[in-house]
Order: sequence, then C-alpha cells, then structure tokens
Amino acid sequence: MHWNVVGGAGNMAALQQVLAAMHADDKPGWAQPIDIMTFNEVDEITSNSSITSDQPFTALTNAINASAPPGVTYTLARFTNQSENGVGGAQAMYYRSDRFTEIVSGHKDIATGASRFTDRWLLQLNGYSDARARIYVYGSHLKASSGSSNENERNTGMTAIRNDANALGAGTPIVYTGDYNVYTNTEPAYVTLMAAGNGQGVDPYGTSNWVGSAGAIRHTQAPALSPPGGLVGGGLDDRFDFIVPSVGAADGQGFSMLASTMRAVGNDGAHYNTDINAGNNAYFPGQLTRSNDLADALWLAADHIPQLLEFQVPAKLSAQFTSTVPAKAIRGTSVPLSVQIQNVAPYVHASGVDDMAYAVSCTGGVTGTASGIAALAPAMTSVSVNLNTTTAGTVTGTVTVSSSSEAVEPPSVSLPVSVSVIRPSNPSLDATTDVDTASLSLSGSPDTGSLTVDGLIRNVGYDASQSKLDVDSVTFSGASASRFSMTQGLGAGLTTGNRTLRFAFNSAGATPGTYATTATVRTSDETAAGEQARNVTVNLTVEIGGGIYGDLDQSGSVDAGDIAVLLIRFGSCAGACPEDLDGSGEVDAGDIGVLLLLFG
Repeated sequence: MHWNVVGGAGNMAALQQVLAAMHADDKPGWAQPIDIMTFNEVDEITSNSSITSDQPFTALTNAINASAPPGVTYTLARFTNQSENGVGGAQAMYYRSDRFTEIVSGHKDIATGASRFTDRWLLQLNGYSDARARIYVYGSHLKASSGSSNENERNTGMTAIRNDANALGAGTPIVYTGDYNVYTNTEPAYVTLMAAGNGQGVDPYGTSNWVGSAGAIRHTQAPALSPPGGLVGGGLDDRFDFIVPSVGAADGQGFSMLASTMRAVGNDGAHYNTDINAGNNAYFPGQLTRSNDLADALWLAADHIPQLLEFQVPAKLSAQFTSTVPAKAIRGTSVPLSVQIQNVAPYVHASGVDDMAYAVSCTGGVTGTASGIAALAPAMTSVSVNLNTTTAGTVTGTVTVSSSSEAVEPPSVSLPVSVSVIRPSNPSLDATTDVDTASLSLSGSPDTGSLTVDGLIRNVGYDASQSKLDVDSVTFSGASASRFSMTQGLGAGLTTGNRTLRFAFNSAGATPGTYATTATVRTSDETAAGEQARNVTVNLTVEIGGGIYGDLDQSGSVDAGDIAVLLIRFGSCAGACPEDLDGSGEVDAGDIGVLLLLFG
C-alpha cells in the first residue's frame, strides 16, 4: 500500500477507518492484511488541532495498529527526516514483522530535490534465504506543481532514484512507491522511471495516458472538491501517486506483482473531477453501503487516496517419502518408493504463490527421474522411483528433488535411502533336502479322541542375508477336511533348525475306513518390501479300524499282534495316540497291563 497522508492534516479517525477497510479489501477476489505500507508527508511535529496529540507520527502509528486485524502488528522501518517537515514531512514505511525482516544496512536516503529525500528500504521475506526474496522499496515525494522547471526537478529526482536502482543489478526485485506529482505519461520523470535498465519500472496499469475522464480509474488526487481542514481540493482528477515494480518484480517469477490487482482504493472510475462520495460509489460491486462508507472516509482522511497492489511470493519446496522407507526388501522384487512433492509457500489465495517447477534425480541404488510443476499445498504431487534389488546386501542411494523457480526455498531436498536387500525365505518339509510336498499317515480307532502325527518345516539355507520364514496359516481340502487341523507349527521368524508341524484327526464318530486330505501350508517372507508367499503341501492319510478297543493292528481282535504294535511305540507319546491305552502320556507297562486284560 502507498498513501500520502498530508502530515496528518486530515481526520485521523477517518484515516483509521480507511486503513481498516483496506485490510478487508477483497476487490481482487480475496482479502488479506496489508504486508507493507509506505506513506508520504509523515510530519514529526505539527500543531494540527484536529488531533489530540501534536505528534501525527505517533497518531499514524496508533491508527495503523488500531486498524489492524486481530493478531497482526506492524513495525516502523528505519525512519529518517532530513529536515523535511517544512515540505510536508518525510517518507515512512511500516511492515508486518511476521512476514518480513528489515535489513537496516540496506536503508538509504537519496536527495531528489525540493528539499525532499527518497527513502530506500530493504526487506527480507521471512522463511527465505535467497537474495531474490529481498525486496527493495523506494518511498518518494517529488516536486509538486506544473511547469517545465518543476518537471525538470522531478526528473532530476527520478534520475537519482533510477541511478541508485540500476546499481542494484539486473533482476533485483524493486517496488517504487510515492507521490510523484507527474501529470502525464509523457512527463520526463515518468519516462525516466519506465526507461530501460536494471531498475526499469513496469506500470501495472500500462503506460497509456491517464489524463481526463477516460483515465479516471487511476486518479488519486483529490477526493474532495472543497475539503475541510485546509486539505487540497478540486475533485478527483490527477494521478500523482504510484506503485511501480521493477522488471525484476514484474516478470511472474518469484516475488512478482499481480498487475490485475492494482487499484486506487475507493475509486470506482465514475467520480472524475468531483467528490469521491458524490451520489453513490460502486467501488465494491453490488455493495453500495460498504462503498459509500469508504468514500465518505476517504473524503475526510487526506487529499490523496491510497493504492493497493498484490504480489505473489516465491515457492517453497517440500519433499518427503509418503511412507517410511522399508528397512528390508526382498531380492529381485520391485520396490517402488513414492515421493510427495508440494509447494508449501504461505498464501491467502492460490494466485499469490509462484509456480514451483521441480525435477527428481536419483543416485546409488535408487533409479528414476521426473519433472513438472508441483501442486500447491494442501494438494500434492506424487512421484515414484525404484530401489535396485538385484543383489543382496545394503543398498544406499539418494533421491534429490530440486527446483529452478526463482528464490524457491529451499532450492533442493535430499532424501537418503538405506535398505537391506535379502534373499527370499525357502520352506522345506524335509530335514535334508528341499521338498515342497510330503506325505504323512496314521491309524487309529473310532472315538479315541484326537489322533496326531508330526511333520517338520525348515528355512533352507538361512543366514543373515536371507529372510526369516513365517508360517502363516493352513487350509485343508477334500471330503474329510473338516476332521483335520494343525495344532502346532504356526508362527513367524523361523531361522535355523526345524519346526514341528503337528496335524490332528478328530476320530469322534468316525467309521472304519481311510480318510485323506491335503494340507496347504501358507508361508511367507518376514515383513519386508516385496515379501512373497510360498505354499507347501502335506498329504495326510488316516486309517480307522473296526473300533475294538485295544485292536491296535486292526485285525479284529486283541492279540499278540497288538502287543507287538504297542512295544514298537514304547516310550513318550506326545499328544493323543491309540497305544496310550491308560492315557498316561506314555506307552509303557501300564498299557501292556490294559492290553492283557482285553485279550481274546
């Protein structure tokens, strides 16, 4: 924002009202608190009786802070007064310290004639370190009045400004503000501001003339025909006030103006050469009361009206993996790594942020490239790269996301990757060879409880470079499947050695005959990227005899053959087995005694 406040000679309550209205000015389609304000004619001491203090400087500060939205505060930038009170006052700048930091060493006073000095300030946009996110702001008040001598003096002052700006270097973001008192687009001072060079100005309105009613929308002086309190009158018919970025702040890159948002506050273009509040004012389309209230305040506040211009800020780069990079990955499998890229620059409206071009590159054990324009947060752009898993071992690499956008912060983000690539697990159903199918059989009698038989499973060739083996589940198929279960063997983390797989058959109600099923045991690699499942199968057969208790060999009678079967199974009997006739958990002398009682 820029405004000539005529040394506080206007109505300070009205001035405060206008400031508050500017914070809420949503004419471009959005509103936000003003970030930077420059003022002309800030008089340090005056006898103006319209205010209670003899310090309009203090009164202006109070009005700025009182008009600010909740939580928003302003800081006075470096202020100097080179005995300028006699010509209305010096130039002042206020800024939001939550958004900018002043680099005081960048301040400079530039003599521009008529006992006036241009102030040059330097602000760093918070959260950015690039020099192109530093903004030079010039506040100027050039010689007033028409006539060639006054025009020449204005041009001398503008030449001094441009010489200083040109020395800042090509592409430097600069914003010129001030009451230049120029009358037409052919006046030398305006031509000098727009002349080629490092600090060339770019008029947001374009360089066409603004004289007469056709240019009324650009006029800034004077909002009243016959104002109170000695303010300059005559009606709104001159464009004396300017906000003009340099080429470096108008190229659409980094910190750059949004030209279509340029406006003279409260000027609806329909009040040429008259009071700004004559009849109805339509500055805010369809909001006559709001527009008329603003026009009434402008009529009282000063003999200039302020201007607003919006700027975009540079992009801010954020890049991260969308999920944790796996600690382990299975050799030979595809392991995509998803990277989330965002432009996280703060904004009120999406048009207030520069586009962020990005490029993705990879080194080491990560491959892939990508480029484009990153989504503006909270939206995101997702890019996939790949981990090289062809060889077991530790794989390292880096995914780098960089941006060439002007003043982007940071210019790049590096995402390191370190993953242990391991061989897949290898299940086997045999203790010495690599077997994926095995057969087990058992026999028993009806209604003798759960009959069991044991097999084994191992992880062939396990070492630190191989996945552990998880035994996840088992399914049984065939007509007799419902009688079978696996009571032992499920679980994760099998490394070396054998694990017992214990299968059980429910003999309750079984009739003599053969029962068969195929047990499909699902195994998988340990938790790792690219983990795979592998099935092994066990064919189970159960022979159920005629049902005579103690007839262990199913001969139809309890005789010496059954004693032979019992002696073969002498010893520990894990689980329920038919030879353990007394249920002691062992096949022993007690079972022989029971069997002898059953003889015949």
